[in-house]
Amino acid sequence: MTVWKFAAGCLVAAVFGTPAICADSINGRWAKDLSSCTRLFGAAAQSPLIVTHNALRWSSDVCRIARSYKAANTVHIQAMCWGYSGERSIPVSLHQKSGRLTVTWDRGPRGELRRCP
Repeated sequence: MTVWKFAAGCLVAAVFGTPAICADSINGRWAKDLSSCTRLFGAAAQSPLIVTHNALRWSSDVCRIARSYKAANTVHIQAMCWGYSGERSIPVSLHQKSGRLTVTWDRGPRGELRRCP
């Protein structure tokens, strides 16, 4: 994908209010270790973070991305989540560096994850 097509796609998403993460490289499954990649539920330490263009899933939370923007290597997300705690708005930051993803979930650091195969 050329830089112009990438930039045009992000501009269209911003203009029309589509909650999209313009950094495709963040989309996918991320986990602390390889054995956690195949799990669906459990504590955040044992379950993978699943990121798509319009949703997040981690532990018991299933989230719709309401807003997002990217600053340097960090994607900042305002997510509407449903889980054991009921419905709530959660701020999420995903910082990618050297093939790892540092996660801040609901204003608390949650550690560093690696991409699942």
